[in-house]
Amino acid sequence: MVDSFIDALAKPKPVPGGGAAAAHGACVGLALLEKIVLVELQRGRDSSEAEWRNLLQEVKKSSATILQLRDEDGKAYVSFAQAKTLGKDKREVLEALQQAIECPIRIMEEAHEALSFVARAGKRCKGHLLSDLLVVCELLRATISGTYRIAQANLSLMEKSPMSNEYQGRLERLISDGMELYESVASALVQRAGLRN
Repeated sequence: MVDSFIDALAKPKPVPGGGAAAAHGACVGLALLEKIVLVELQRGRDSSEAEWRNLLQEVKKSSATILQLRDEDGKAYVSFAQAKTLGKDKREVLEALQQAIECPIRIMEEAHEALSFVARAGKRCKGHLLSDLLVVCELLRATISGTYRIAQANLSLMEKSPMSNEYQGRLERLISDGMELYESVASALVQRAGLRN
């Protein structure tokens, strides 16, 4: 079976690139999380079935959003590169650059939200699923870190201004909050599973 995204990623072309690769990691993590939720739903009806069903819908929605952002990331970068290469006016180049910064930021935000889904699943899933939830955690952490690096690299192409300072502040808050949430969720899962940190 050929994974067309992985195949495209391996080619010596600018798209897909690092931002899309980081988003793909979240797509993989959310697919695994969806499986965990479905396993719990197959256990039969109990008082938590409605909560699992709600979580399943949120996971599916998040997965679709990240998949869309994965594809948008490359388009945003290409639009910026073309605007710069074709000598578009400063406003058009700046708008394209903003999109190339915004897209990885939105991926970071969605991955952060997905970590909260992992926390919810981790409180009530069966113990043998905790190690899989930890894998989801690691994939989402990598997505947050990776898209932070992409957004930083794109931001470095913007002239220093109040806008660039605002983006930098937003990025620093997102990476700090994302890593803090990751640590909290992963620690709770490790503790519940009786594993070593």
